[in-house]
Amino acid sequence: MAISTSLFATFLVAAVASASPTAHVLSPNVAARLAGNSSGESPVAYQCGPKTANVTCINRYGSFLPPSFSRDPDPAVGYTGTKVPDDSSWELVKQADFVLFDKKRGLEILGPAPKIHRGIISVLNVIHEAPVYVPELNKLFVTQDGPPGNLSILSLDLNNDPPTVSLVETDPPIYQPTGGLYNAKDGMIYYAVHGNNASLPGGLQQHAGIARVNPKTLKAEWVLNNYHGFNLAGPNDLTIDDVGDIWFTDTDYAYVLGVSESPKQLQLSTWRFRPSTGQIQIMDTSLSYPNGIAFSRDGRTLYVTDSGLESYSPIPTRGAGDFYNYPINLQFNSTGPRSIFAWDVARKGHDGKHPVITGKRVIFQALEGAPDGLKVAANGIARIQTSHPVENIQWSGRDLKTLWLVGVGGITKVEFNLAGPDLAHYYNGGR
Repeated sequence: MAISTSLFATFLVAAVASASPTAHVLSPNVAARLAGNSSGESPVAYQCGPKTANVTCINRYGSFLPPSFSRDPDPAVGYTGTKVPDDSSWELVKQADFVLFDKKRGLEILGPAPKIHRGIISVLNVIHEAPVYVPELNKLFVTQDGPPGNLSILSLDLNNDPPTVSLVETDPPIYQPTGGLYNAKDGMIYYAVHGNNASLPGGLQQHAGIARVNPKTLKAEWVLNNYHGFNLAGPNDLTIDDVGDIWFTDTDYAYVLGVSESPKQLQLSTWRFRPSTGQIQIMDTSLSYPNGIAFSRDGRTLYVTDSGLESYSPIPTRGAGDFYNYPINLQFNSTGPRSIFAWDVARKGHDGKHPVITGKRVIFQALEGAPDGLKVAANGIARIQTSHPVENIQWSGRDLKTLWLVGVGGITKVEFNLAGPDLAHYYNGGR
C-alpha cells in the first residue's frame, strides 16, 4: 500500500498511477491554441499518437519549464498538479490519457489503437491490492484492503465484457492479503498476507505471513507465519525467483490500516523464504518502507520499491477531503524515500543456489507519491493517467496486452501494445 499517483513504464512498470481528471479529446483549434508559450520557447507538450485515446508528448522530458512554474511538494499532489502559467500547452498534460516522454518508444508501447477504460467496475472507496491473473480461468483476483478488514476477495471473470464481479472466500479464509502472484509451475496463487489479528469471525486466528491458494478450488494453506517466534510486521508483496525461493517485503502497513493488533517486532526488511526447507533469511534492511518487489527476466537483477515518504502516525486521519473511507494512522514526508532500487543477484554456496545481492542503486524516483507494486514488462517510456491512485498492476488476456490498474476507489483497464511476461516462461535467461 502506498499513495501512488503516476505510472511510468520502462522495461519495469511500477504502480504509481495518477488521480487526474477523466480526459477528453481536444478539438483541433483548441489544440493549436495550446501549442505554445509566452516566452517563445518550444511548448512543453503537444498532441501526438493514435486518436483512440488522448495522447500527449512531452518535449525533452519536461526538463525546462518557464521560470514561473511551481509545484506543491505535498506527496498527494500529482505531476499534473504542477502549475505552468506561461505555457498553456500544459493543459494537454493535465487532460491526457497517456503522456509520452520518449515519443518513439512510447508510441511503440501504445501501438495503433490504445484505449483506457475508467470506472467499468463499481468498487468501494477502499484500497485495492494484489491483482493476480490466472490464465487457465481467465480470471483476475483483487483484494480490498482497510478496516474493518476483509476475508473476501474480488473475482473478475474476464470471459465476460464487462467482467462479471463476485466475492469469493478461501477455505480456510485468509485475512487481508496485500500482494499476490500466480505461480505457473504449481498452479497456485501465493499471497503476502499482512492481516494479523488474534481473533476473527468464527474463531479464526491468524498471524501475518505467506499463504497459497488453489484458484480452482479456493483451498488455502499457510507456508510461513513467523521468524523464530517473532511476528512479521506484515508481508506486503512477493515474487518467486528462478530457483523457487519466495522473496517478500515486510512493512507495518497492517498496523497503520488497523488490520493488525500488533506493532512491529522486527526491522522492516526484504526477506527470502525457501519453501522446500523452511529456511527464512533477511536479505536487506536498508529501505525505510520496502514495498513492491520483482526480478528481471534473467533473474540477475532484483528490484524493490521504497515508499518511505509514508510512515506510522499516532494521530489517525482520513486524508484531505476524506480521501479514505476510514481513518488511517499514516503521515507523509515529501522528502522521504520514493524510489525504485536495483541489486545485482549472484548465486553462491555449495549448491550454487544461495543468493547474494550487491550493487544497490537507484533506478527511478516517482514523479509523485511513492512507488508501490511493480511488474517487469517489455520496453518503452510512457505515463498512464487514471482517475484514482493506483497500488498495483497486472496484465491479462491471451496476448497479455491488457493491463489492469487497481488502487484507492477504482480499477482501470488499459489496452495497448506493451505486453506483460508469460509467467510460465518468465525466466528467459536462467542459469
